[in-house]
Amino acid sequence: MNGMIWTLLGTLLTFSVTTLGAAGVFFVKKDMGGRIQSGFLGFAGGVMIAASVWSLLLPGIEFAEENGQISWLVMTGGFLLGVLLLLAVDYLIGRWENFGVKKNTAMLVTAITAHNIPEGMAIGLAFALAAQNPEDAALFSGAAALALGIAIQNFPEGTAVALPLIQNGFSKKKAFLIGSMSAVVEPVFGVAAAALAGTVRAGMPWFLSLAAGAMIYVVVQELIPEANAGENEKSGTLGFIVGFLVMMILDVALG
Repeated sequence: MNGMIWTLLGTLLTFSVTTLGAAGVFFVKKDMGGRIQSGFLGFAGGVMIAASVWSLLLPGIEFAEENGQISWLVMTGGFLLGVLLLLAVDYLIGRWENFGVKKNTAMLVTAITAHNIPEGMAIGLAFALAAQNPEDAALFSGAAALALGIAIQNFPEGTAVALPLIQNGFSKKKAFLIGSMSAVVEPVFGVAAAALAGTVRAGMPWFLSLAAGAMIYVVVQELIPEANAGENEKSGTLGFIVGFLVMMILDVALG
């Protein structure tokens, strides 16, 4: 069994499901009412917070403990690096705004893309381990289940990144393309992780916590304030709760 080939197939599945989720932009009105817009922004925030906890921070702690690392120290350091990454993006966007780059759009896409990198790497590591131990069929089954679980989780994530984009003036086609491409890093980093399994595993807690820090920064800095703007704060709050519950249920049920 070739771990890299299975990794490529698994991450192409996760990428495809993200694309399906992003296609949700074609089924909504571009000029949505304030309450619906706030609800979608809240939903995106809820999805990202839940994914940060169950898909990134908790698995990162497990990786760190398995590696014999001081889990709280590693996770805190990675989390702060993620926040610093977004602060740097925030600063750079201030210079790019004259070229038509919108701050909240760029930060949202950066955070979701950062989140998809460790997911692809986790799939690569799982299939690499299965390839190294072909006599243990449970390892391959576990890797396949992981890929399927991440794929299902990626559906609401694709929707969460694409829908806010059309509210920022993007056409539905561009929002769909950006939402879809946010997951293209999964096959790239998944195959790379499978090829460098031993080296990459030690750094996984850092990648996972960095992505969590970046996502939570964006939710607090951009999505929640926009979702609660004006007289539509209840729609944003309810949207957040729905998004959080949907992602939590998927993560727990499929994790």
